[in-house]
Amino acid sequence: ISKDMNVPPDIAMAAISASLVVGGEGQGQERRIDEAAARAIVKAEVDAMSNVSQECDEVKQLVSEGFDPFLSRRSLAFTEMNIDNARAILIADQQDEEAERLEMEQAAAAAKKKEEEDTAKLTHKAITVNSNFDPLASTAAAATPPKQQQQQQQKPEGMPPPAKKHEVIFEGTTQDLQKLVIESPVPVLLDVYADWCGPCKQLTPALEQICVNAGGMLRLVKINTDQQRQISSALEVKALPTVFGIRDGKILHMFQGMPRDEASLRNFLMGLMVPGQSFQPPVTKEEKEKYEEWSAKLLKLAAGASFSFSARERLQNKIAKDLDELVETIGGETGMAVADDTARVLRSLMSNVIKDPFEVKFRKINLGNKILASKVAQYPPCISVLKSIGFVQEGESTMVVAKGKKVVNIAPFVVGRDCIDKWIDKNRYQISAAARKRKDEIERARLAVEAEEAEKNGVHDEEEDEEEDDDVDPNLCTIKLRVEGKKKVHDIEMDASDTLNKLFEKLPFPVKEGEIVQFTCAAKRLIVKSSDEKSMSKTLSELKLMPAASVVVKIGERKAAEVVSGSLAERASSKKKKTGSHSMHSIGLYAKDDGNKGELIDGGGGTLWEHDVTDDEAEEVADSKDGSCSESAVIGGEKSDEIVVSDDEE
Repeated sequence: ISKDMNVPPDIAMAAISASLVVGGEGQGQERRIDEAAARAIVKAEVDAMSNVSQECDEVKQLVSEGFDPFLSRRSLAFTEMNIDNARAILIADQQDEEAERLEMEQAAAAAKKKEEEDTAKLTHKAITVNSNFDPLASTAAAATPPKQQQQQQQKPEGMPPPAKKHEVIFEGTTQDLQKLVIESPVPVLLDVYADWCGPCKQLTPALEQICVNAGGMLRLVKINTDQQRQISSALEVKALPTVFGIRDGKILHMFQGMPRDEASLRNFLMGLMVPGQSFQPPVTKEEKEKYEEWSAKLLKLAAGASFSFSARERLQNKIAKDLDELVETIGGETGMAVADDTARVLRSLMSNVIKDPFEVKFRKINLGNKILASKVAQYPPCISVLKSIGFVQEGESTMVVAKGKKVVNIAPFVVGRDCIDKWIDKNRYQISAAARKRKDEIERARLAVEAEEAEKNGVHDEEEDEEEDDDVDPNLCTIKLRVEGKKKVHDIEMDASDTLNKLFEKLPFPVKEGEIVQFTCAAKRLIVKSSDEKSMSKTLSELKLMPAASVVVKIGERKAAEVVSGSLAERASSKKKKTGSHSMHSIGLYAKDDGNKGELIDGGGGTLWEHDVTDDEAEEVADSKDGSCSESAVIGGEKSDEIVVSDDEE
């Protein structure tokens, strides 16, 4: 485009960028160049520039200021010959070009720096191990002159002959971890590496040579982190290479990257291979706790991977069958409960090994123990369960597992424990029913033994004599009195022939004259008022309150002054409320704003006036001489005056 249309390349590039389109038939979201559109954009700019002569004053002025003639004509065409705007466009283009140049220079510098850093990382000090390198030699011996070293290395005393490579160097997997690492009879260097790791390629051959020179006293297990993700994840590997020192299935120490020198590597091997030899610098408490955590994870991973699915399934079926046979062997209605106790003892033995597979005492069972003899040893299915998870008979009353090994494979124990848990959960209802029957049998047997002993010692006759001496008055009646609304209970002892009137007289709380007392016994469905002379004269025996009863007493109801009789008008007049001027608040019957009996009038200044309009008071006001009376009342916490008016005034 630049050559055909005789324009600068940057003009053509700008047109191409403006003409980019996205997608197309069968192209999805791919960006493509529309050449025809780009040529049209360039032609439009060239046509606009043709109207601007190169000899015009504006172009000459911009060229004299140092701008390109072509770009000056282009900017003037865009701005319709406005020289100031054209100059602004040219300055902006120069600034954009300068910023782009600086950005490219910075990117190039950053790329060069990164390349130098990567080159520095790949440059490592090579570790060379001579053929007679002794990892157990002291540092002082390593520092002897080369001539003496050469003489010593000709035939080192006490050093085993070099081992064969395939005997001490292994490529490890999760399936081989239990055999190669956990149960290894010699210390292990666990080398976690990757094929693309440069330092790993330097370190691994040196470690291989060390293990070969050790003559079988040291083993190298290589773990490819790209292929064995589970192992590197369990050990929380964060850098390559990472080397773990493992002895008796436990991680003792580790280092990452390349060793500083031969002395540091020798120190690491001394601490790993020589019991009692400490690392320098010593392992900290935090590091030790972390190594114990990683050891436990590695142990579980190795155990699970080494135990195949088919072996797991066979063991589950075997233990389930043995537990069912255990129930049949015990027999009886309570056999399931006894089998449950026995299964829990077996589970406890398995849990001890799982908790600490390094502890020897948990891997030895004394069948002569009192508990084990009664709940395990006498049942052949229990012995079968123990043998199926790895225990073997040693003598008449002892069983051991993993004898002579530093650690035991916990996979069969985990499967056995889980199988017992499932069996207990599956039969929990039968176990509960059998446990209840067993408890009842034990209780009955205990009572029978106590009765037999009591009969032998004559205790039974003495108890009967004591019972004969303890005579109880058949006419004694205990009344538990409680005042309604109160919690305190009063115990009153009375005779069966006593009446309610006598109970009324013995009330332990005061009763005012004229008040009616109500006696209520919910259990006997009895309600009697003191005004009921007939019921009050009945005895406690007649009221069926023997030999004891709880009575609630209600006090406070007064007798009626008189019985109202006569016409309806007289009865209504007798029920009429008290006369006189009063507010509904003063007698506490109505709310101040209910609107039924009176009105509140705001007198201003926080004063409320209550307008009383009750009929009886209105009649009385009409009969009075001045037609009004006043009374003070408290309204809303303040004292206010009360005005009573007649119907006419209303």
